[in-house]
Amino acid sequence: MNFQYDEDSAGIVVRMSGDLNFSANGEFRAVLEKLAAAKGRQVTFDLANVPRIDSVGLGLLYIAREEVAAASGARIRLKSPQSSIIKMLELTEADADFDIQS
Repeated sequence: MNFQYDEDSAGIVVRMSGDLNFSANGEFRAVLEKLAAAKGRQVTFDLANVPRIDSVGLGLLYIAREEVAAASGARIRLKSPQSSIIKMLELTEADADFDIQS
């Protein structure tokens, strides 16, 4: 899993590529540490290049949601998820917990 950051005055965009699963856990935790400084800014995870998210990956997104909300009060935005990821989010009802942008 690869992560790339873009920052501007509106917020932070984290572009992700690869599968978000157990093997991405350590790298994702490092992303969360970096996002702790995002106080008051919108955080967007760009999922355009993420083909799969498993249950651990979904759990990581929920952890990010909680930590970002605690640090800044912002909601996590999930941008450009592929159709298979949208289905998974709908099946798990996670689509109600995240701001999803096509």
